[in-house]
Amino acid sequence: MQKNVLLYSSLGVLGSAALCGCGSSPKQQAQKPNIVFFFADDIGAECFGCYGNADFETPNIDSLSCQGIRYTNMNAQPLSSPSRVQVLTGQYNDRNYVAFGYMNDDENTFAHLAQQAGYNTAIVGKWQLGRDRKMISRLGFDESFCSQVTLYKESRDATHTDRYANSIWDNNGRHFEYAQYGPDQMEEYAFDYIDRQVEAGKPFLLYYTEPLVHTPHVATPDTEEWDLDYGSRFTDGQDTCYFRHMVKYMDKQVGNLVRHLKAKGVWDNTIFIFSSDNGTSTRIVTRTADGSMERGGKGEANYFGTHVPMIITWGDKIKPRTEDHLVDLTDILPTMADAMGVSIPADWVTDGVSLYPELTGQGPVKKDMVLIHFNPLWPTSPSPKASRYAMNDSLAYFWDGRIYNYRNDPRFTQPVKYDEASDELKTSVAKLKARVDEFKDFYPDKPGAPRRGKYKTFYDWAKPQNPF
Repeated sequence: MQKNVLLYSSLGVLGSAALCGCGSSPKQQAQKPNIVFFFADDIGAECFGCYGNADFETPNIDSLSCQGIRYTNMNAQPLSSPSRVQVLTGQYNDRNYVAFGYMNDDENTFAHLAQQAGYNTAIVGKWQLGRDRKMISRLGFDESFCSQVTLYKESRDATHTDRYANSIWDNNGRHFEYAQYGPDQMEEYAFDYIDRQVEAGKPFLLYYTEPLVHTPHVATPDTEEWDLDYGSRFTDGQDTCYFRHMVKYMDKQVGNLVRHLKAKGVWDNTIFIFSSDNGTSTRIVTRTADGSMERGGKGEANYFGTHVPMIITWGDKIKPRTEDHLVDLTDILPTMADAMGVSIPADWVTDGVSLYPELTGQGPVKKDMVLIHFNPLWPTSPSPKASRYAMNDSLAYFWDGRIYNYRNDPRFTQPVKYDEASDELKTSVAKLKARVDEFKDFYPDKPGAPRRGKYKTFYDWAKPQNPF
């Protein structure tokens, strides 16, 4: 949305812009499918009803699982920035990850592919990959409406946040907008963006990087305390009791987005991908349908740190079902490429497998392994949880020779040492070991790729700390 508005413009200005041109009839949209990628923040698979949760209300996401493919073994990295670099580039972190809150702006992304395919592209939501207002467009996005671009600590105090209540959002690197509640403001921008693309008859890629349900766990506009206790909106009022309200609000936004796509007549030609960037906060313990209580695994090098939801729908074109094979965030880019009808350039290095054949009923997809190269590289301190390991359908092999059966031991508490393993077990992890060993001399906080940009992260200013 490119409007000349004053700094910290009001919600009313943004909302009124969304009404412009509503009396005209939209042009016939191109046949290429639109793509909406809804990327939730800090929530593992165990928090959704369709994955067996008994605590939280997720009816809209559960409904999506009945309309498309629900992947039961989807994996991210255990933390936000590593996952966001991975999904944008389709590469494992050992190839191009630099530091937390940073991404080199000369990388190739799925947004570049979309532009090559004739799509308009937009990112709406959390950025957190470098303090440079121009880099988002350099990475392939025609439009952006994001938090955590240049403003972060500068926008927070006792009555302001960086993404939720009383927050400031970067509108296309041209001006800032005030939001009474950030997720509502980004939703309005997304709706307006969709409206304009439908009116223009142009296919679009919308990367919707939802900030919910990241900490701080605070009240939402649908929480009773929002009006009764003003402080509940801010960090000082945070309480894990609000987590369920944040989950419900995120689910509500999924439903709103689906309904808007249907109202504009483009749902049947939109590939809708729902996933998350890492496991749930370790502050959260959830109850599953079988009665067990599961603590979140964010920042942990185990299955609860990486196991996230993924559901893909495409109108009525996909036969609803579950797929149990391995998938991870590197698979998003090649899937988008095939859906958009564009080839990945020969000089791009990518690690993913396209899931498009499964979307079109051409047969199952095979993925041999997933690599977890988890080295957050916080500029403020080494990460004690840094690890490198690879997984197949049941086993995980670590850089230091530990082997786990994550199906039986998802917390990774019962290792078998490689030197003491049976010949059969060694054979089972041979391919995993070969991939892990490609990165020589791994150790926690070993530097990654060099910074090639002149911008900084949000954490370069911080005092030394251990974020875990």
